[in-house]
Amino acid sequence: MFGIKVNTKLLPLKMCYFLIFACLTFMDAFLPTIASQLGYSIADYYDAAMKFMSVISMVVVPLSGVIVDKFRIKKKLFLMSIFGIGVVSILFLFVPKAPLDLAKIELKCDAQTTTMTVVNENNNLQTTSNFTYSTVANHTRGDELITCKLNCQYAELCSAGFEINNLKTQSDLSYVWMRTTNESQNKFNQIDLALIPKDLEQTEQVNANSYVFQVLSVQINGTQIRTPICQCHLKTFCHIASCSNDKIMKVATVTTYRGNVFNLYQFWIFIGLLATYWSCDLISVALINPICLDTLGDKSEEDFGRQKCWSSIGWGVSAIFIEWLVYLDKKDIDHSPVFYCGALIMALNLGVVKTIKVVETNKSEGRWKNMGGLFTKYYMIRFCIWSIFNTLFHTIVTNFLFWHMYDMDSANNGHSQREWPKTIHGLAQVIQCFGSEIPFFFWSGWIIRKIGYGNCMAVVMGSMAIRMYLYTVIWNPTWVIAIELLNGVTYALGFSVKMSYAKKVAPPDTLNTIIIGFIGFFDFIGTLLFINGTKYIIL
Repeated sequence: MFGIKVNTKLLPLKMCYFLIFACLTFMDAFLPTIASQLGYSIADYYDAAMKFMSVISMVVVPLSGVIVDKFRIKKKLFLMSIFGIGVVSILFLFVPKAPLDLAKIELKCDAQTTTMTVVNENNNLQTTSNFTYSTVANHTRGDELITCKLNCQYAELCSAGFEINNLKTQSDLSYVWMRTTNESQNKFNQIDLALIPKDLEQTEQVNANSYVFQVLSVQINGTQIRTPICQCHLKTFCHIASCSNDKIMKVATVTTYRGNVFNLYQFWIFIGLLATYWSCDLISVALINPICLDTLGDKSEEDFGRQKCWSSIGWGVSAIFIEWLVYLDKKDIDHSPVFYCGALIMALNLGVVKTIKVVETNKSEGRWKNMGGLFTKYYMIRFCIWSIFNTLFHTIVTNFLFWHMYDMDSANNGHSQREWPKTIHGLAQVIQCFGSEIPFFFWSGWIIRKIGYGNCMAVVMGSMAIRMYLYTVIWNPTWVIAIELLNGVTYALGFSVKMSYAKKVAPPDTLNTIIIGFIGFFDFIGTLLFINGTKYIIL
């Protein structure tokens, strides 16, 4: 009716690109925040992950290229990598969290007032099995009370020889405390507190991580004291176990492990799964490109970008969908949909890959000799250097762009517009995928044919230089949306040039080794340069 022709032979290939990169969007975008929820700092995550993943990349990618050419198992290895991504996606649900220290709560009473101070910092106090229950007045729900559970450890009172009989008994908290201590033969007491209802941001803040609440009433073992005071000064330290007040829990919970993560078995479980996922990720992404080029045959230069553009469509669509799914409940960020979606997508992809006819490598006697001579050619050396720097600059943008946008927003607004950066990030990703990558992937074959490979490489590097310069001169993160239009030239056109040129210069029966092995190795060098050049900035 509309004159649209669909090549059914290439349809599974398009679906495979779409599904692979849709899954990678789910996982790659949220791995840093998932690591943070497990109790690891971003510095620990990037330091360990980049070091381990760089070693894995150096070994896995070149080795897989040699293996599929030598043993002719391209389709089997491709299916295994996709299956591995799905399995690891589910296993991420069962990764144990790092053991976290508890925030310190200080309950202090003198002759004038009683206060509870929440201190969000590490401490070396030993926890006990005794619990203190505190009741906090809810400033958002009228007279409704909020219950918090505290784990108290010890108390500091007046001099040891002070007589209990010298204290008043009606409203003296220290009297009730000392009496209960003598009766129970220990220093741990169950306490209910009622605090003056105040917004947490308006509560007295002693320093950057301490918040002071004035105590309105106290109840110990059935004895209630209104407006408590202490003639004998009382100070006891507790840990907060739980509280239904989200604001108090936010400042009273330590979310990052402060010790050496390499001593934790939980961390090695996480890194082990991450390494497995990364290996399967690298293999699947590396194999799909030569499979596509083999399928296209002589039309690879013209049509490769038109297939590859479906990876950008999958990335963009899933990025929009998963952001909505993860943040559906604004009070509690749940990453489990990321893992379930990853497993489901890879299960669908297994069925798609089975329908793709994969061209296996023919056995050739002079294959290795031909490859050795190829990398002595001037044009190949120039292409390798270009590939290294193209990967380096793209990796820098991928890892630091959103970070840079947050810094610009903080400098301009002082955190006054907390939701706006998320909107800008989302728009930037939409422009990256739909406004630049897809058009340039689609028309890359025409561009290469018109101006040639050498000019295309120069255009890609020139556009990247302009892009990096513009990042340094803008002061408003909104301008990033316009700059991301260059992503189509720097990434989409650059990737199409890289794959098409490798297919053109590869000797017979060496396409997998050239693209997966050597080109993958050069990409690793670019990534390694990024790691060594920026790890001190991250840490």
